[in-house]
Amino acid sequence: MTKDLIHPKPEAPINHGGAIDRAAQRYGIPAIEWLDLSTGINPLAYPVRGIDGAHWQRLPLATELDALKQAAQAYYQTPTTKHIVCAPGTQALIQTIPFWLKDRMASPTEPNVHIMGPTYGEHERCWLRACYPVDNHQTIPNDRCDRAKDILRTADAGTVVVQVNPNNPDGAIYPPTDIIALGQLAATRDCWLVVDEAFMDCEPNQSVCRYIDQLPTTIILRSFGKFFGLAGARLGCAIMDIDLARDLENRIGPWAIPGPTLVVGTQALLDQSWQQDTRTRLSNDAARLDQLVTENSKLKLSGGTDLFRYYQGTDCKALADHLGQKGILVRLFDHDANKVRFGLPGTAADWKRLEEAMAALG
Repeated sequence: MTKDLIHPKPEAPINHGGAIDRAAQRYGIPAIEWLDLSTGINPLAYPVRGIDGAHWQRLPLATELDALKQAAQAYYQTPTTKHIVCAPGTQALIQTIPFWLKDRMASPTEPNVHIMGPTYGEHERCWLRACYPVDNHQTIPNDRCDRAKDILRTADAGTVVVQVNPNNPDGAIYPPTDIIALGQLAATRDCWLVVDEAFMDCEPNQSVCRYIDQLPTTIILRSFGKFFGLAGARLGCAIMDIDLARDLENRIGPWAIPGPTLVVGTQALLDQSWQQDTRTRLSNDAARLDQLVTENSKLKLSGGTDLFRYYQGTDCKALADHLGQKGILVRLFDHDANKVRFGLPGTAADWKRLEEAMAALG
């Protein structure tokens, strides 16, 4: 065994949102006292009802996973449940898929991976970790789909294109016709398209999940925790060709989803009344946040979804520090110092706290 295998090379940490513990240490404010606006997680979560103790004590049942998949089929509008692979979070899928695809292709050389960025940093990291050559294309929203098409038109077999839709952090969203065209082009070139729809829940009609039968080499990723506000449940789905889904599910293995998550996930995915009420509230709250931020600072709206808002201005760092001193965490970005992302406050007390902090910006 070589020294490199014994001692893996250290990786620099990615600047993710949600690092309340680091913020608490920096500003000397206990973690419990922070208002975390650094993520795109719904602050008013789906209400978790009583969970029978058996779901904590025994291994999850196959029938419970089947029920979750049936609920997911209805929610994502997939042709069948056989197109769905459930995993303990979208992040787990992002980490697993590069190695799984490598085994499927068994190519003597690693195909190129093209990530349409700037976007969620774990995509690049996980493809690099699996030893693929990665090009992270720094694009503007209006050019992103056209750039992906240009790549696929001349791509070698096995090439992978990663498109996040809506994109994180700028919120750019591309209609199903554009994504379908990308997926069909990928199939004709014997290439792969990975579409990360983690923030699609507020715009369900823009998803391409219902068209997966037309996209044999497309893999769609969906997140449960963001829209339903239950990131701790750790649940994500991959939507893909039936044979591919069967193979990936075998790779993930049995009992991947905890019993309590199976119960809550099934309930939430079937609760259409809560979903519609939540979409309306999030839309109204996003508009309220835009007004609050732009009227009390020099920031301008640059993009976003109904789960997060993306602003630009030269004073982003100073604003984030001002809020940090008041125990409010927002998200800055390594790729652009003139951008900042806000999640939504949830309760009336949270809104008042942010309003007072913004008013004191001076």
